[in-house]
Amino acid sequence: MAIITRIPSHRLRLSLLGLTLVAAPGFAEETKDWQISPSLQLGVDYSDNLNLAASDQTETFFGTLTPGISINRQGRYLQLGLDYNLALVDYSSETRSDSYFHRLNAFADAELVEDHLFVNTQAGASQQLIDNRSAGNIDPRLSPDAFTNTFSFTITPSWRQRIGDYTDINLSAGYDAVIYQNGAEDSEGVSYSLSFDTRANPNKIYWTLQTRKDNAKSSNSNSTLEKNDFAQLQLGYRHSQQLDLRVGGGYSDSYIDNPTDTNIASGTSFWSAGLSWNPSPRTSLDLNYSNKLQSASRGAVLTHRRKRGTLSLSYQQNLSSVRQEQLQNVSPGRDQQLIDFIGNNTSLNEGRFISEALKANYNYSFRKSSLSLELSSQSRKFQDLSNRVEEDVGVNVGWSLQLSARSSMDISYDWSVLEPNTNAVSLARDYRSGVNLGMNRKLSPDTALAFYIRYNEQRSGEVSRQFEEYGSGASISHSF
Repeated sequence: MAIITRIPSHRLRLSLLGLTLVAAPGFAEETKDWQISPSLQLGVDYSDNLNLAASDQTETFFGTLTPGISINRQGRYLQLGLDYNLALVDYSSETRSDSYFHRLNAFADAELVEDHLFVNTQAGASQQLIDNRSAGNIDPRLSPDAFTNTFSFTITPSWRQRIGDYTDINLSAGYDAVIYQNGAEDSEGVSYSLSFDTRANPNKIYWTLQTRKDNAKSSNSNSTLEKNDFAQLQLGYRHSQQLDLRVGGGYSDSYIDNPTDTNIASGTSFWSAGLSWNPSPRTSLDLNYSNKLQSASRGAVLTHRRKRGTLSLSYQQNLSSVRQEQLQNVSPGRDQQLIDFIGNNTSLNEGRFISEALKANYNYSFRKSSLSLELSSQSRKFQDLSNRVEEDVGVNVGWSLQLSARSSMDISYDWSVLEPNTNAVSLARDYRSGVNLGMNRKLSPDTALAFYIRYNEQRSGEVSRQFEEYGSGASISHSF
């Protein structure tokens, strides 16, 4: 797979992150605050079905050389993190060309004027599935033609000002871009927002006012892909330190001419309500509801922590798009590490849809072992008058064990089912499952060995979409 190729008009936009990162050292008070760690990994893998085909499987070995670098800076006026690696893949099979993949997770938060002017920058590079029914959801090195290199970037300068004793004003403007090597249109967007917030006051009653305008266009045809106007006034009541209640209303326009669902906020007013409840230090509940669907409409999040385990339940219903999911996926939290690739929930060339997602997670730790369980269900109702509703359900179970101070092992099982259209009986469901067993051994504080074996399969009503794959691999990595 080739490196992402950008037309000249993109170079200036994509250089914004580089400019931020290059100029960032000027904000460092001392060079010792910077942590720079180069790394190198060498791996050899085997697969008995490289292209995840139903027939005529290709058996092959392939080697992967992965140089990388990690940069971190935590200071008073600058917080910066960058994890980058380049995976160079060499296949022994003559049926597959050598590939290379860029992987990036970067952010930079700078305070340019103390307490007033802030700039937030985020960027990511990953491999994304072009078609969610493609077999290549296991590893981009398997069936690499099913993936496309993807780059996403956001930069948001904002000005914060306090008026009086308790009223905070936040004015921001943002720019973002999503760029694909192939499979979908490149796009760029701009956004503007203004908010007033009085939650800093010590009284029980507070109010907030939010206004936002978003516009995203195709970089190729300059046609509008998404457009949103939003304004909301909300009144809050702090009943106690544990309970916060909110009610509000406003106006929203999603600029969808003929939405399939009439509940979408398209040039109409709406009302909203919500609460935040923390009955104990270990339990929290957040609820939000709006009578009209928009970018963030309805949701509930429950979290409960015990001594050895944490349970979380979440439900979200909102108006979304593939583009929005890309920007969210490649802007992970500050403490997340670089991930190998991000699998899409839906195909890259899809439009806007109503997303309804239910997730349950449970993590349990006991002595030297830990167990994780995740259940998920998501449906997407597309707003293009096709009456298509896509649904998928998934289960993931993982267990890890610390064998010694230097050795550990883990095993995981994944199962999922994809319904491409609940309103079309002609499209068959796809059932996917996989098992992965891995072991890790630290040779020194900076050097580690890793081994794995795996099995994956897909069953479908369409015989041509079925496959089985056995794989194994070993790697050695070193941080300098």
